[in-house]
Amino acid sequence: MVQHPRPGTPPSVSGDAQGASPSGSGGDAAASSNPSGAASSEATSTEAAQPGATQTGTTASPDSSEATYELTKTYTDPDGLFTVKYPESWKAQENRGYLELSNPDGKVKGNVASTATRAPRGEWFTRPIHPLIGDETELSKQLREKVSTYSTYVPAPPRSDKADSVLWGLTEGDKRGIVSIPGGGKRNELWAEFYYSPVNEGHRPLPQREGVELVNQINQTEDAGTVDAILKSIRVGG
Repeated sequence: MVQHPRPGTPPSVSGDAQGASPSGSGGDAAASSNPSGAASSEATSTEAAQPGATQTGTTASPDSSEATYELTKTYTDPDGLFTVKYPESWKAQENRGYLELSNPDGKVKGNVASTATRAPRGEWFTRPIHPLIGDETELSKQLREKVSTYSTYVPAPPRSDKADSVLWGLTEGDKRGIVSIPGGGKRNELWAEFYYSPVNEGHRPLPQREGVELVNQINQTEDAGTVDAILKSIRVGG
């Protein structure tokens, strides 16, 4: 695959703390983790051209990264709360109202959902702690609230067979990993998480500085560029 330069690569950071924790956790980077959002065996493929399904995109993109990473398919939330674009080569499944995506080799897996269909808690959500903040997205204009991409290192849970990972997502200015969206006359929220795993296999959790270095290294890959473009493609409806 041709390696494209990644638009909006997060700046190299070497001093700040780096990590993430499950929702509601106050743990530090070395002790907090969340399993990868792997697709459930109950998931069903979505191919019909209607809300809650994937479609071929035809509208010119305001973000050149959509063309660079060939985001030619579009998913529309069943309630019209959001849309997201992704490459045709990626696997897309709808599981109980939220979207699961995975790249061709299965190393990157992600979820995009509204809190109305999947509450961000437990193993379904990772609250970023001291994330590396990337680029501001078009959602900022829609919501009149700054929304940016982020990336962070997530160590595996203690005594677990899961591996460490790098996590990408969206966050408002408060850096909680959640984005408030309009819809239905009530408060709704959006969360998007993409895991790159395994990393740092067979080793102890990385200290802060090495975790940041690992994230910056992974952020230079083709997979990271594709996820960055997917996150920036997300728009809210209504």
